[in-house]
Amino acid sequence: MKRRSLLLLPLSLGLPALAGTPARPHPTDKLAALHKRSLLPGFAVAVVSDSKVLYRRGFGLADVAARRPYTEDTVQNVGSVSKTVVGVALVKAIELGYFDLDTEIERILPFKVRNPHAAGAITVRQLVTHTSSIVDDEEIYGHSYTILPGADRNGPLYKAFERDSTVPGRPDATLGGFLKNYLSPGGARYRKSNFDRKAPGSAYHYSNIGSALAAYLVEVKSGMGFDVFTRRHIFEPLGMLSTRWHADPALASRQASVYDRQGRAYPRYGLTTYPDGGLTTSVSDLSRFLMAMVKGFHGGAGILSKAGFTLLFDPQFAPDALPAGSPAGEPNSGVFWRIRKNGQVGHTGSDPGVTAFMFIDPASGTGRMLMTNTEFSGADGEDDARVVQQFREIWTALAEIR
Repeated sequence: MKRRSLLLLPLSLGLPALAGTPARPHPTDKLAALHKRSLLPGFAVAVVSDSKVLYRRGFGLADVAARRPYTEDTVQNVGSVSKTVVGVALVKAIELGYFDLDTEIERILPFKVRNPHAAGAITVRQLVTHTSSIVDDEEIYGHSYTILPGADRNGPLYKAFERDSTVPGRPDATLGGFLKNYLSPGGARYRKSNFDRKAPGSAYHYSNIGSALAAYLVEVKSGMGFDVFTRRHIFEPLGMLSTRWHADPALASRQASVYDRQGRAYPRYGLTTYPDGGLTTSVSDLSRFLMAMVKGFHGGAGILSKAGFTLLFDPQFAPDALPAGSPAGEPNSGVFWRIRKNGQVGHTGSDPGVTAFMFIDPASGTGRMLMTNTEFSGADGEDDARVVQQFREIWTALAEIR
């Protein structure tokens, strides 16, 4: 099991229609046609401005066996799009005076985290830009997944998932416990190889564990669970009433089943390191969040101050001083919000059975999102070119909505 940042789509905007060209079909007709010939079980999309939803709809099926439709109120995990919420929470914590981006994390944490190969303390800024030198060991990181109670034990993917997932009740089955065991000397899963040999701040290494650690800083300083902090400071103020970090039986009837490339359903799962990719939400709820972000991107205020939004979105690196290994497609970063080469700002998400994109486009002043209950990769771990192309076509169609 592996969560990653998806850099394979160009995410370019469509060109405006020229005078005299035929009128474009209605977005619903076009998207329904794209779904009909796609391999995606279901998906939902939204396009928003800073003040209203311009378009929002679901297509296909949330549960193939039950023939339950995928709607704008269907909830599913959105993978690393979750990190955009971590970014907002960190800036809120900065506004509350808990720390700043240059605070050394050992001044906050109740355990030691330091690169054993190189001198220099790790800072909050390095966590949010993936330059902390913390490396994900994929075998160990797989144990951050947990099978939820009531999952179908007879499902075709249950045994494989059970083999790799964390056993509830172990000391590392909590966010803080997992991080301490992985990152602190003496921890059961601590290895020197959990850190890059390059010094903190010198190179880019996408790290889910480093992202979860950033969220844990908020938990430590606030004295409340990260899930409680985000509900109080983000979800409730924005009216995101169906957004959770953990399974909620009250939302079970709206939960999407998620599928591998062969159409097999994964067992319902959660994440011990839940802030790095465990956000479960609907396109209806997430569009509320994105509207607030578009407003903040363009100088407004809301759940953050104007200065807070500036900090959230401003590039952390000068163009001529990018860290070694920075991805060509998204070379710069705000506070967990990735900055694409084409100027768009947001995040992608991928997890077993799910794919999600959410970006702000400065040129049009809009934000758009797409979430689907399947994954790009096939059994061999390689991206399925057909699914990638179908996802690209849907994403491009959203760019035509103003």
